[in-house]
Amino acid sequence: MQRAAVLWLIFVCFAFGSLYEAAKLPFGTISAPGAGFFPVVLAALLAVISISGLIAAPREGAARENLETGLVWKKIILTVTALLGFGALFEHAGYLVTTFLFVVFQLRIVERKGWTVAGAVAFSASLVSYILFGLALGAPLPAGFLRI
Repeated sequence: MQRAAVLWLIFVCFAFGSLYEAAKLPFGTISAPGAGFFPVVLAALLAVISISGLIAAPREGAARENLETGLVWKKIILTVTALLGFGALFEHAGYLVTTFLFVVFQLRIVERKGWTVAGAVAFSASLVSYILFGLALGAPLPAGFLRI
């Protein structure tokens, strides 16, 4: 059996074990979630993703395994550096600016996408996440110098 298939099988087992344990907690409702609501939803999501990966693993073949074994340390170092920068700028520059810059950096520098794609995705991700977390859920996000 391929290493990728074994890994996906481990995730499937973990997902169903988590789902079994999470089902013991009170689920609640969507408007009033209980202690088991998020664990059940996340375990079910992990199960779906893991089963999809397990099904797709044999078709990906050896080429995928070769790609996975060759870690790209430059990307890892750049991403960790970007996360440290995100943490350092978060309070001062604010959520929108910092998130925008982080996504642009990830897409433009780490993933080598074009400026148009990086800018559009960064703008969309920043705006949608701000609307979801800052406005809809009322999470306190730092305004930074924009005072939004």
